[in-house]
Amino acid sequence: MVLEMKSSICDRLIRSTGDLVWGLVFASLLTITAISVSTVGMIKTNEQTSIVPVESFHETKPDKWREAGIEASAGDAVVKVMQVEVGPIQYRTLEDIQFQSAEEFLKVKISIHNRSKVKKYSYLSVGLYDGTEDLLHDEYGNEYPIYSTGTVSIVGQLNYADLYPGQSVEDLIVFSRPVTSASRLKLRLPGSGITGGEPLYFQFPTPCERN
Repeated sequence: MVLEMKSSICDRLIRSTGDLVWGLVFASLLTITAISVSTVGMIKTNEQTSIVPVESFHETKPDKWREAGIEASAGDAVVKVMQVEVGPIQYRTLEDIQFQSAEEFLKVKISIHNRSKVKKYSYLSVGLYDGTEDLLHDEYGNEYPIYSTGTVSIVGQLNYADLYPGQSVEDLIVFSRPVTSASRLKLRLPGSGITGGEPLYFQFPTPCERN
């Protein structure tokens, strides 16, 4: 009788232990499956997020581009690219001493007109733009950053100006010199208060370098 009881108890313990082990294995499998499903869901979410269509600089609609010399407008601003040339720039020190650069750059002269009859705007020079995206590129996809001088200023370039109703200012934007094989350049001027936050787009032939 005692032996039979011991045998019965052992059988129950073995069955209980087996059930516990299988329970742990099943729980582990459920956990792994949940993690896998969660991970797949995260990957799908990331993939969906990464393919949200956003209009880039290179995908701007053709009808938004204006040739140099033709006005583009947005908000209360009327902007025109007046002159584009490659050549040295003129520096000015704090002591009002001027000297010429040894290197050549692409110089873009623009005019900004405030067509509002009632509103005054503060204009910050595009030449001081410090965004992460370059504003100028050629037909090969080469991008050209705005040239920043640091401690000295560039003759013809504004820092800041108040634009009263009906007033205009001229500004100079200096870029790195384009490659000699480039024949067309596209310029995106970033949006500002006077344009109602809308960027403006210009395109023009690459000017010949000075000999």
